[in-house]
Amino acid sequence: MGSDVYGNKALTVSSYDVIEVDPVAKTAVKHDLTQAGAPGGPQLCMGLAAGAGDVYVGGTGTIARHQLASNQVSYLRATGEAKDAVVVGGILFTGQYNSRGIYSYDPSTGQLPYQVAALPAGQNRPLDVCWDAVNGLVIAGAQNDTGGGGCFAAYNPVTTQVITKVNPIDALQMVRAVATKDGVAYLGGDNIYATGPRSTVVAWDPLANQELWRLHPGQPQGIAAMAIHGKFLYGMSRKAAGLFVIDLDTRQVVHRGDLSSVCTDFGALQVSRGIVYGVSDTTVFRIDPITFAASVVVADINGGWYSGPHITADEDGLLYTLQGPNLVRIDDLSLEGKLKKDKKDKKPSKEK
Repeated sequence: MGSDVYGNKALTVSSYDVIEVDPVAKTAVKHDLTQAGAPGGPQLCMGLAAGAGDVYVGGTGTIARHQLASNQVSYLRATGEAKDAVVVGGILFTGQYNSRGIYSYDPSTGQLPYQVAALPAGQNRPLDVCWDAVNGLVIAGAQNDTGGGGCFAAYNPVTTQVITKVNPIDALQMVRAVATKDGVAYLGGDNIYATGPRSTVVAWDPLANQELWRLHPGQPQGIAAMAIHGKFLYGMSRKAAGLFVIDLDTRQVVHRGDLSSVCTDFGALQVSRGIVYGVSDTTVFRIDPITFAASVVVADINGGWYSGPHITADEDGLLYTLQGPNLVRIDDLSLEGKLKKDKKDKKPSKEK
């Protein structure tokens, strides 16, 4: 965004338009940059979600909807940046930066994505979004960029009510990662400051909006991502600090392992076909459900991400992530020793 004065008009620009304001006549004329011929190109991507035959890729001011059956791509204007997302019953829910809260998009209505829930003041950066099927809640974790700490949020699409809690972990730790099982939300902490606590896991009752228990897994870095399969909560630590696994029945850490061969810093985890998969800046990998050892699925994936890599899965267990600037589909038939990658359309173009 920017503003200037030209002649007797005020000019302002957004990601999409130049707006010419006449303060005397009290009129405004909007000039669409694309229609005016401004060149566009691929932008780095953010959130990613798959479901109901669609894959959504979040960018700045735009969410790209990839319709898999028709191989069509449509670009949905959405103010801010979709940092993470989930598809529930064909409806998209995103965590929208900067201070936009939770957005929703229903492709059956034709209405553009819009805000359905606001987050508390200062909680400007939603980082992770998941679906609590037991309670029917969209669960989100967020970061306060300026004040430290973060918040928990639970949005009910049926009642349109949102429950929030500022600093559910502590005053320094944001909620970097969220996961859910049996109606309990699990919050993973990180810290923007060089000192102070990080990597705390908190079990949270989303209806009572209160802590159930907490555990520090003994990691030297904050949590980048979490996923749950069976009775195990898998956590991926930042800066290649490793994998940790918590037995939710005993509330004990049962495994710590090295991930430096497949990750550098940020990453994401996704459960598909009974396997926990991960993606980093460089690699798509799987975690053995018995030994918890990591093995490579796709090397040199090198996705074009802006704020950390993402990976998602559809109802058939097919995985989606980025390879360079392209959205790719991965069919990991590990039992048969086969791997299939299908390139899809490029990520959304950024209008200038």
